[in-house]
Amino acid sequence: MFESHPRAGTVLFSQGDKGTSWYIIWKGSVNVVTHGKGLVATLHEGDDFGQLALVNDAPRAATIILREDNCHFLRVDKQDFNRILK
Repeated sequence: MFESHPRAGTVLFSQGDKGTSWYIIWKGSVNVVTHGKGLVATLHEGDDFGQLALVNDAPRAATIILREDNCHFLRVDKQDFNRILK
């Protein structure tokens, strides 16, 4: 597991990207944005995202944009995620 500390406005990943990690928000919040619908959700500390692309082996269904500076995430890469599921 790894932590990430990007800045507000940073795109963590984009809709259509290959899913390589599952994220849990440790500190901060993110916006979930999709083509055509725009902002569909805001996620906060304790929320998670990114698992559907790993489970379904499909492209990312949404773009994730950081809402504030100093967001912290626990990131579980695909190999570790698959181990957790077993």
